[in-house]
Formats: sequence, C-alpha cells, structure tokens
Amino acid sequence: MPKSKKKKTRDFQKVKLKVGKKLPKGENVTNLSFKTKQIQLTQRIKEDAGRDSVTKKKLIAQDLLRQCDHHSSSARVNALSGLKELWLNNSADLMVPTNVHGYGEILKKLSSLLIDNEAVVRHTAINLFKVMLTKLSSKTPGDKRSNKLEGRLYSHIHAYLCCAMNHIHEDIKLDALVLFDTLLNLFPQLMVQQTGDLLKNLVGLIASPAYLGAKGDSTTQRLSLNPDSKLPAMKFRAQVLIRMKRTFMEALEDQVRNRGLGEFPSKSSKDVTWSLHRDHAGPNTKEDTCLLKESYDGNSRFSFMFLGGCHELDEYITKPSSLDAFMKMSVPVLLQCWREAHASVTNSDLDNLVSADSVEVMSLIACVIQLMFVLSVSPQRTDSSTVSSDVYIVSPEILVKNYQQDFEKLLFNDFPYSVQVHTPVAKKRKKNKTHQFVDTGASQSSLVALNLAICDIMSSFCVDAKFKPSSSYLQKMEAFLVRSLQKSPSLEQSKILSRILKNVFSNAHIHTSFTKAYSAALKFYLSCLSKSPQKQLFYHLFSFMGKTWDGWKRDNSSAGPACRYTHNNDISDVLEQFFSNLPHLLLEVASLENQRQWVSDILTLMTHGHVRNCSQTFHDSFVATLGSILDPQKAVLTSADESIQKKLFSLLALGTPLHQDHLKQILYLIRRPSGKPVLHHRKSCSIVSHAIYSIISCIRNNIPLASQDEFNNMSPEKHNQLSDYLRFMFSLQIGMTGEELDALSPPESTSADSDRLFIVDFTLEGDQWERHVEIASIVARELSSFYIPAMPSKRYLQTFTFFSNLEELWKQTFINRSRVHILSAYSLIQFFHQATLPHIVEKPGAEFYELASRIVASVLTSIHCQDSGLSEQMAWQLKSDVLQCVTADGCLLDLVMKLLVGRSRDVSSSSVDREASKAAECFLLLDENIQLKLKEKTDSEEAQVSSAVEVS
Repeated sequence: MPKSKKKKTRDFQKVKLKVGKKLPKGENVTNLSFKTKQIQLTQRIKEDAGRDSVTKKKLIAQDLLRQCDHHSSSARVNALSGLKELWLNNSADLMVPTNVHGYGEILKKLSSLLIDNEAVVRHTAINLFKVMLTKLSSKTPGDKRSNKLEGRLYSHIHAYLCCAMNHIHEDIKLDALVLFDTLLNLFPQLMVQQTGDLLKNLVGLIASPAYLGAKGDSTTQRLSLNPDSKLPAMKFRAQVLIRMKRTFMEALEDQVRNRGLGEFPSKSSKDVTWSLHRDHAGPNTKEDTCLLKESYDGNSRFSFMFLGGCHELDEYITKPSSLDAFMKMSVPVLLQCWREAHASVTNSDLDNLVSADSVEVMSLIACVIQLMFVLSVSPQRTDSSTVSSDVYIVSPEILVKNYQQDFEKLLFNDFPYSVQVHTPVAKKRKKNKTHQFVDTGASQSSLVALNLAICDIMSSFCVDAKFKPSSSYLQKMEAFLVRSLQKSPSLEQSKILSRILKNVFSNAHIHTSFTKAYSAALKFYLSCLSKSPQKQLFYHLFSFMGKTWDGWKRDNSSAGPACRYTHNNDISDVLEQFFSNLPHLLLEVASLENQRQWVSDILTLMTHGHVRNCSQTFHDSFVATLGSILDPQKAVLTSADESIQKKLFSLLALGTPLHQDHLKQILYLIRRPSGKPVLHHRKSCSIVSHAIYSIISCIRNNIPLASQDEFNNMSPEKHNQLSDYLRFMFSLQIGMTGEELDALSPPESTSADSDRLFIVDFTLEGDQWERHVEIASIVARELSSFYIPAMPSKRYLQTFTFFSNLEELWKQTFINRSRVHILSAYSLIQFFHQATLPHIVEKPGAEFYELASRIVASVLTSIHCQDSGLSEQMAWQLKSDVLQCVTADGCLLDLVMKLLVGRSRDVSSSSVDREASKAAECFLLLDENIQLKLKEKTDSEEAQVSSAVEVS
C-alpha cells in the first residue's frame, strides 16, 4: 500500500493575501478591550435595622422626598403618590416628634410644590395636604398639643402660600385659594391668630397699587384686570371675597369663644384683651398690646420665636392696629368693586333691581364690610375695675366720621335691593316688562344676605349715641326687618337680626322707630322651640333690652332713678310680654340637658324684673307657674346646683305671694330625706337655711307687720297668708307632717295626765338630725324674737308676739298624745332656750311650761336609759342643750325636777323608769349652775319663811 503524503506543519509560513484585503493583526498582540455589566440591587440595607416604613416599591420617605425635586413631572407625581401611601398606612410613625423625615418635612416639601408649573403636581400635592391636615387637626386621647402646625412649620407653609397667592399664573392663585380653604376649615383659630399677610394677599388678588403721578401714593389701589383670565372678573372677585368673608366669620367666632359675646361665657375660657388708647391699666402698659392671651402650649413669646415662628402671638385679625390698617386699605378696594357691580342696578318705582351676576359680589362686599364693622365695635372685656366697659377696638365715632358719607351714598341710597333676570316673553304679550323678581334660588339667598349686611352696617353706625340717620331710611330699614322676621329666618340670619336690633336699641335717638320690628322679633321668639339656637339668640336680645330699659310704669310716689330713655308704651308692652313668658321658659329650659347657665341667667333676669316692678302680668305668671317650678318632677330644682336653688329662693324672698300649696312644697323640699335630697345640707353656706330665711323675708315683705295699726287693718287674704306662714314654721318645728305624726302617736280620746312623761322616738334617717338642728335653731330664733311694739297713742297697749299662737298649736298637737319624736322635742327645747333670752319681750304661759317640762323630762329620762340606742355625739348635744335651757329658766327647772323626783319615787313605775329618772335627776344636780340656782331658790324660800315668822 502506497504511503500517504502528509503536509508537515511549518513555522513562519507565508500567508497568501488577495488583492484588496487588509493584513490581519498578529495573534500574539494583547487585546486591551473590556466589557462591564450593570448590577441592580432590589433591596436596600437600612441603617435603622428596618424601622422605616416603605411603600410597595420598597421606597422610604427620604427617597420619596428627594424624588419630589425630580425634573420629570411624572416622577414628582409618583413620589407624591408614594408619600400618600406611606401616610395612609403609617401615619402614627410619621407623627412621632423624633422622626427626622416625619410629617413636618413632608408638609414643607408639599408647600414648595404649591408653585409648581404642572397642574397635576399641584393638585396631587393639595390632595395630600388635605389628607394630612385632616389627620393633624383631629385630637387624639392624651394629646396635649392642640395645634401641630405651630412655629416653624406653619411659617414655612404660610410663606409658600403667600408666594402662590402672588404668582403670575392664575391657575396657581386658584389652587392656593383651595389650600387656604383647607387651612381655614381645619385650623380656624390658627388662621385667625396668625393671619400674617394672608388677608393683604387676598386683597392683592383683586387690586394692585396704582401710582398716578404726583397725586398717587403707595396706599392708592385700583382693580386688577387680566384679559387672559379663564374666569370673568366678577366671578374671580367673588371667589376671593368668599375667602375674606369666611376669614372674618371665623374671627368673629373666635371672639365669641374667647369672650362669650352673644353666648353664656365659659368659666374656663380666658379673655384676649387689647390695651387701647383709653383703657391703659397702668403707666407701663403700652398701647395696642395683648394684655391676656389664651393659654396653649408655648404661650410664651420667647418660646414661640425660639421654635421659628415668623409671626408674633398677638398678630390677631382683631388686633386694633392690624384691623384699623386693614380697613383703611381694603374698604376703598371694596367700594370700587361695589361701584363696578352697582353699574347693573336698574331703578324702578318700587324696587332697585340688581342683575343676578352682580348680586353675589355686592352681597359678599357688604358682608365683608359688615363683619369688619362688627369686629370693630365689639367691646373689650378687661379685669380692671377702673376700665370703662364701653371701650371698643375702633370707636363708633371714628367709623361714623370715616365711612358714613361714602356708605350712605353707595350702599344705603338704593336700599332695599331686588333681583332681576331676563326672561323670554311670548309673542302675543307686550314687551314692556323685561325683568321679573326671583323669589327662589341662590340669587335670592345672596339678596337677603346683601340687604341684611347693609342693615348691619347701618346699625354699627347707630352704636354712636350722636348718630341721627334720616327718618326715611329708618322706615325702610324697619320694614325690611319686619319682613325678614316674619319669614322665619335661619340661624345666621337670626344672629344678624338680633345684632341689628340690639345696636339700634342702644341709640336713644332712634330706638322708638323700631317698635314694629321689636314686636315681630318677640313673636318669632315666642314661636321658637326652647332647644333651638334662635330662641337663645333672641332671648339675649330681649334680656339686654329689659336690663337697659328704664321706661317701666311706676307709681308717682316711687323715687326711682332718672329714666335713661323717653317713656314709650309700645316698647314697654313688648318687654312685659317677654318677662311674662320667663316663668314658662324656665320650665322648658330646665328640662333640657347642659343648660344650667341659661337657667341661672333666667332667674337673674326674673329677679331684675321683680325688683324693677316691670308688670303685674309677670307677677301673675310667676305665681301661676310657681307650683310647677317647685315640683321636684319638673327638674327645675332637682337637676340644678346650689347657685340656681339660691337664686330661686332669693326671688321668692322679694315678696312673691306664697299660697298654702307652695308652702307645702317648700316643706317637702326642706325635709326630704338624705337618700333623695333636693336641698343639700352643708355646714357652711347651707341652702336649707337660705330657703328658710327667704320664706321669712317673703312674708315680711308681703304682709304688713311694721306696726299694730297695719296689722289690725290687714285684709282677710293677708290674715290667711299669715296663718299659713305660722303653720309652715310650726311644721318645720315638729319636723314631720301630720300624717307621720298620727302614724307615730295617734291622738287619745282623753287628755293625758300632767305628770305623765312622753315616750321619745329616736328613729332617724341619715343626716336628718344635723339638718333639723339647723332648722330648729333658725325657726326658734325667728318666732321668739318677732314682736310688734305697742302704740299707746292709738290704744294698742300690748306688744304683739307669736307666743299665744304657738302655745295653742303645741297644745292642740301634743296634749292628747303619748309619744313624741326627738325632732319635735329638740325644737321645743331650742324655742324655750331662745325665749329665755333677755331681749325677748313676752314669755310663754303656764300651760306651755307644763308641756315643755314634760317633754324635757322625757328626753332626759330616755337619754339615761340603757337601751336608748343614741350615738354618743347626739346624746352629748341633747344634754348640753337641755342644760342651757333649764339653767336659763328657773321655772322650767323646778317643773322638770319635780317630774323627775316624782317619777323616781313612783312605786307604780317600772324599775327601769325609776332608775332612768334618778340618773337624770343626778345629772342635773351635778351641774354647777343648777346647784347655784337651787341654792339661791332655797335661800330665798328660807328668807321668806323667816320673814313670815317675824311678822307673825
């Protein structure tokens, strides 16, 4: 087989190249090129061991805040969406103060996005603003900070909000107004107290400075017009004016909350008082400074500025200098807006018609001016007694001087206004009427607000006592008020109407021109339910009128103070109807919850009307409803505190005629057991003693007891009232009703033996003993010390007292009974102790002494029985009072000793009774004063015997 030919590999072979091909690089050349690959980390190593909250895309708040500055608008929107996701899922973690990237940093970043050029970014930021501010405005349990936007955070938001409101683009301005609404809804008090430049920027949205050569200055304003605006000029101004109106409304509400104007002031609220040019409390008090600020965290100015606040604490809307300066800047602009809108007014014979487009703007302008005037003339309440209560932030005289002429010419000249609309007219009808009055819809509500605001502005001028408007305008104003009151006004309208009537009533020159309006207001007030807010509003109005009015009907003999106003029967009739309804109102309000302050105010006003003797119908109405007022089932007394109960009995003390049924009700209230007390007994400031003294004062004011001539010439009705009063006091003495006394000891057919002792019942309930001790001392002091001196010139030779009447009542009640309660016995002991005092003119009779000695001996014997069951404190108190009684009256001591000695020696009595009587006798004999009394009596008897022997 032939050998195959194999090619041997040779070194350095020559490479054959074709024509046009490049020479390849050598294989031994080092290739320096390289390739890289990108590595993506899906998770991040956290520095805080996984404590940060993350989104679904594993992003934390720090990453999202950094992405909010991205150049892409979609990235910024995604970052805001991630922040919203974090807030909704982990708001508690973001609200922790130690969290560096918490809610504060998020709100600051959102504030910077208010001026973003992209609308979608701004809208997303504002929506997240709303979500976060809603959560921050809600107070959680245990949260001491009432406001989480204080200091540097609110300053940051305020700065960017002002920038957005001043931006060149209209869309950014409108979006800024949306955030302004959100802050005003959720943090109204903060917006009022730290307004800063927000109000000035609101004015700047509709006006801009105009420099008119040498005549212009920096305060001159002109209306701004934007041809490229998406909204008409009137619509845009309406949007701005709505915000101004709401801001001033919140300022007024804040003033009501802090000062209690128009409502009952809260005891916990503190006044925000400004130092004015007329009420400086001292030489070191500067004008226009806050004397007392509302308490909240960081109330020190230094601590607030340390937190980074750019506005001082006293930069309120109602700060005198701020409000005055804002009025001077804004009122000219508002009047220019009024002139622009007023151009559409069409004057007719009956109405001044305004187009539907202009009525909203005119209404808002009038309401803003109205609220500024209301805040200006609101009086400042100070604690200093030297400061006059008639002090205003801006005095009414200055308002009249600066604005009266312009407002009468522009606002009041065409009052009242009506709304006009263009309506299509049928072909067959005549085309002479192109306008029609609209009675419903948004235009009608704006029209009512417009006319009410004009009336309110006019009434602000009326606060000035020297202001005298024309009679024609007063007639128009009264007619409009009457129509408004007859249409059942809403709550907001009622607030304005009551304020208008109060302002015009304070002016002595014009208050008589509104009698029809007062009557319409009273009719509406009487038709309102007691639980409705309108009822309380108009109650305050008539309360102010009743306290101020001096035209009540008086007798010619009464020397009352000089009348402040001219007598007007119409106003007097209106106020008499109001006062006559107060007792019925008291019953209605007492049945409501959380209205104790109103009940107290009604009683105060009723006392004022009683003192001023406002009308006979008021007294008759009060007496007619007194039974229901004193009824515990009506909740006037049972659900009231002691201050209300004292006011009611103080009202009775002024001379209210009390019938027998009324006295029975009062007896029940005073003696009600401690388990269900109505009038609480306390050692200090006892309402029980106050009630008794009030009834005593009532009887003395109602029944002629000054002299015997008046007493003997009193009418039968007065005699019956005096008899009922004595029975009332006697019932207080015995401490129980007749039914309870008959159940304790039924009357016997035969009269009891004069030497027989009573069986004493010591059954008591709770603190009944302590209550009766107070009652017994008051009644005994009053009945024993009362007397009418003799009048020999008119043949009244004897002094009149109640002793004969009381003796008869005690004998008729206890002479035929075998048992006596310890309350009755203690009252008799107290009465005898008071009767023995030196200043008492008349002393009890012999039969009364016998009854008293039996009761005292029975008490002493029962105390010393082994099974008496008395507490040690009660036993010592009884012994002490008995010793005082018998020591002061020697006759009573002799009778008691005689009964005790006879009982201890009576063989027919039981051994227990004899031992108790002996122990009682020894108890008396151990007293040093009684020993001295008995020794003096023995010496006197021996002296009489010796003198008789010598004579014989």
